[in-house]
Amino acid sequence: MADMAVRLAFIVCLLAAVPAGANVAASTRTPATFTLSSGTARTRSEVLSEKLDFDCAEAEQEAVCRFEARYRLRNGTPEAEVIDAAFLGVRTREVRVGFDEEPLPVTEGQAASMGPMPEAAFGGREHSPLERFGFTLTLPPGREGELTVRGVMQLEQRFLPSGYVWPAVQSRHALLSPGRARATHWDIDYLLGPIRTWAGNPTLHVTVRVPSSWEVGSSPDASARTLPVATGWRLRHEGKQVVAERSLTAESAPEWLNVTLTKPQPWWIPGGVQLGLGARLGDGSRFMARLGYQLAAPESFLHSLSVETDFREQLVLTPLTQYATPQVVIIPSFGLGLGVPVQVLPEARPGLRLLADLHFGPLGAALSWDHYPALWEGTDSFSRLILLLQVGL
Repeated sequence: MADMAVRLAFIVCLLAAVPAGANVAASTRTPATFTLSSGTARTRSEVLSEKLDFDCAEAEQEAVCRFEARYRLRNGTPEAEVIDAAFLGVRTREVRVGFDEEPLPVTEGQAASMGPMPEAAFGGREHSPLERFGFTLTLPPGREGELTVRGVMQLEQRFLPSGYVWPAVQSRHALLSPGRARATHWDIDYLLGPIRTWAGNPTLHVTVRVPSSWEVGSSPDASARTLPVATGWRLRHEGKQVVAERSLTAESAPEWLNVTLTKPQPWWIPGGVQLGLGARLGDGSRFMARLGYQLAAPESFLHSLSVETDFREQLVLTPLTQYATPQVVIIPSFGLGLGVPVQVLPEARPGLRLLADLHFGPLGAALSWDHYPALWEGTDSFSRLILLLQVGL
């Protein structure tokens, strides 16, 4: 899977006199490699506050966010100001702009004319073309109002490599297991630096709404390979959603703000069928076969239900839980388990099972010791040792 983080950049431009460099903005996983122009030109109109809201949900295994940015503007000068502005985004659509709820005409197109985008800004990776949504805003003297930008963002999944490590349920059931059920991460990257091209030092209030099972955080550094943390976010539950909030001022804010949405991995992972052939050892040794199904919940604990028989007079049903290590490159997976074998034939009686197994991929061996205590008068306790070669499907 390509290492592709989702990027969103917002820039409100100045009058035509503003240098072109200040109009170019790009979100990046390594923001220090690409920054805004250091020019100090500002509008005469000022931004009093900004409220940025994201409402996100999953759609066809991808995250989709509806966003709304509200800017409280004021022209405190005795002259009208005409401001040419633009919204830049990646994988952004349905962008609408309005001032005091009155829609403004928007011109849509790619941002090629805004200047070249250095590949270093995206860590040398391919990136989607920037989309530019231009509009013009006229502020009469003494006018105060609210500029609103709304749209939809299609987020791509962040890839966190796991190396050559396979959970036991995946390595043992390579055929039927759906693969590693990992937590899913999506990124919203928002460029805050352009707000400084406006006059004023507004407070920025960011709100993110996600399903209640999700988590909201930010990357501790610029690397897409690090896990996000919730530091700096205030979290609360609101119905079926988690609401994350944070506030910062324009001057003290970083140029680049990362918001990471995390959908935790499922609490259980489907496994597959397990077949075993071997023998009961010791007195009364005989051929034995085992057929069972195994799943993981959580990842390191395997749960199974199996039936064992000698195809003559013995039939045993066994629910079992074991802890199993992952397979690391050529290091096999090792497991220890505890179960309750229930002998059906030749007579019904419960017992206790201790199991140890070793698997390299789907092939392995299992050694189990079953003990059946004397639970009622007239019965004797006995133990059985079984060694099986196993294959997982």
